[in-house]
Amino acid sequence: MGTDSKPQTCDKCDSSDFINTNDSILKRQYPFVAASTLKMCTKCGAKYIICPKCGSLFTRVHLSIDVDGVRDTCPICGYKNEIITKWISQGGGGFWEHNQ
Repeated sequence: MGTDSKPQTCDKCDSSDFINTNDSILKRQYPFVAASTLKMCTKCGAKYIICPKCGSLFTRVHLSIDVDGVRDTCPICGYKNEIITKWISQGGGGFWEHNQ
């Protein structure tokens, strides 16, 4: 997620080195993670969803995220993730049903 001036850096440690990862717990917890590519910072382990349109860091994800900690629009290309938008509009939470 990074900052507005450095959107491709980790917001926890400022690193720009990421690897593809898989997190079955996050995928079960949040439907927008299950439908996305996930990358992990190699320095601190923070995980991010990747924008399907431009490949940039879309938003950081972890087990205790809330609606204020997630963005639904890519800061680089403007792509809007409708699954995240719906999750935010319903107040967030975990174990959200995919078909709601």
